[in-house]
Amino acid sequence: MKKEIVKKILAETEAGYDLVAGKFSGTRKNFWIDLEFIQEYVQAGDTVLDFGCGNGRLLEIFKEKKIKYFGVDVSQKLIDLARVKYPEHAVDFQKISGYGSLALEDNFFNAVYSIAVFHHIPGEKRRKELARELFRVTQPGGYVVVTVWNLWREKYQKNIRQNRWRKFFGLSRLGWNDCLISFKNNEGPASTRGNDSSSTRGGEIFQRYHHAWTKKELEKVFSKAGFLVEKCEVVGGNILLIGRREK
Repeated sequence: MKKEIVKKILAETEAGYDLVAGKFSGTRKNFWIDLEFIQEYVQAGDTVLDFGCGNGRLLEIFKEKKIKYFGVDVSQKLIDLARVKYPEHAVDFQKISGYGSLALEDNFFNAVYSIAVFHHIPGEKRRKELARELFRVTQPGGYVVVTVWNLWREKYQKNIRQNRWRKFFGLSRLGWNDCLISFKNNEGPASTRGNDSSSTRGGEIFQRYHHAWTKKELEKVFSKAGFLVEKCEVVGGNILLIGRREK
């Protein structure tokens, strides 16, 4: 995928999540029960990165552990909502750019989590770059925990087929295993948007870019980035990868 297309999709993703932030956050109040066990890769006192933190709901599974948490996301609106939802961590939420390297220290985090983010990353090159960035900021002996949607389920097959049909006729800029999945913002102007309650009208549709990962591809990308992959499996509607940076 060409660099200009990658940048355009990333910009559209950022703008789209700003647009639907209130509705999106409202549908993500709690963490998935079948994935709560991923808290096991963090110990009390650990420094944890939540890459693509959204409204910060990952914090829910660490309530019983005192950790040093950092959450980053491309959507300023979601960052604002996270700061309101978790005021004790307000300074720990930061907006980042969707492109370029991460402004984070080398070997800094005991554990790095990326929950439902990498299926939004366009282009094979950009996906590999970000996997290497997560490796760079992980301490030796530390873990990376990644989930992506399992888009090979029947409910999403039509989205993938539609993109492939359009690509066959030269009408799609996306990859062969990519698709668009719509998210409708049906909240009115009174909805909460951090400090701005009037920036979004109801009814807009955000066509979200998705890449349909396979287990083999996910394992290959993070293995090539340097992680020793300990687990890569389907859990509910997600593909879960657990990787470790060797000491």
